[in-house]
Amino acid sequence: MEEKRIYYVGIDHGNHLMKTSNHVFENGVERQAVKPTFQANTLVYDGAFYKIGEKRNSVKDSKLADDDYYLLTLAALAKECQSGNIPNGARVVLGVGLPLKQFATVRKQFVKYLKRGNQPVHFKFEDVAYDFTIENVLAFPQCYAAVADRLGSMKGEYLIVDVGSWTIDIMHVKDGVPVESKCETFTESMISVIQEIKSRSSEVFGKEISENVITDYISNLGGNYPEKYARIMDESLEKFVARVEGVLKENGHDTEFTNIIYVGGGAKAMERFGKHGDNISYVTDVRANAKGYEFLAKQMA
Repeated sequence: MEEKRIYYVGIDHGNHLMKTSNHVFENGVERQAVKPTFQANTLVYDGAFYKIGEKRNSVKDSKLADDDYYLLTLAALAKECQSGNIPNGARVVLGVGLPLKQFATVRKQFVKYLKRGNQPVHFKFEDVAYDFTIENVLAFPQCYAAVADRLGSMKGEYLIVDVGSWTIDIMHVKDGVPVESKCETFTESMISVIQEIKSRSSEVFGKEISENVITDYISNLGGNYPEKYARIMDESLEKFVARVEGVLKENGHDTEFTNIIYVGGGAKAMERFGKHGDNISYVTDVRANAKGYEFLAKQMA
């Protein structure tokens, strides 16, 4: 009998959004006491019911602290199956990532967390039964993955700046090779901007701009929103961009001469409000890391 084909799925387990090559959804996981009335976003695993992706979870000290990111991984596989990118019953290899500074210390635990002993894994999502065999889990640094497919063309020195939901990762690359000793992670984040906008709008207008509106505005840098609220969001984003550029300068990076590639959820804000130059470029697809994990996992096949 012919052995089943292996499928490769990249998943970016964000502190705000879950991303695959084809899907983006919020990382909320809410356990339900009884079977929900509506099956949309409903995951059934090990006899329990969960609503997936209907809000953002609070940031956790560790993604391994509970089962939430495992359940989100199952939902991500179901969504990829719904789109026809993998068949139900597939053998899959997951490509996943971690921040640069966590990578060496957490990688093995994260792989073990996702690649559990009982295979295949059985669950239901939106009233459809799924089973997948997670053959392997391959972990990569998240900043590196976003530009993995172009490293070969990077001649000279580059900074890859991943402006994420909870951290900023800075990876130094020389002639297409990451320089590990110069990789840095800083706790400046897009989530802090969201909270700042909510607080500022409450102070000025007596009401919070909803997180969904703020996220949509950041993702699209625009939209049909009242000017007074757009102005509040622009002001906070502009200040955030200035802080990011300040972090680079404070750590000895010359933003006028160094080749810089901004990636991650904040790349669009950097493009709109940051300093521009021939040395600066942007990867604004929020799924870039997920696509990179998938690309790298296939390369290791």
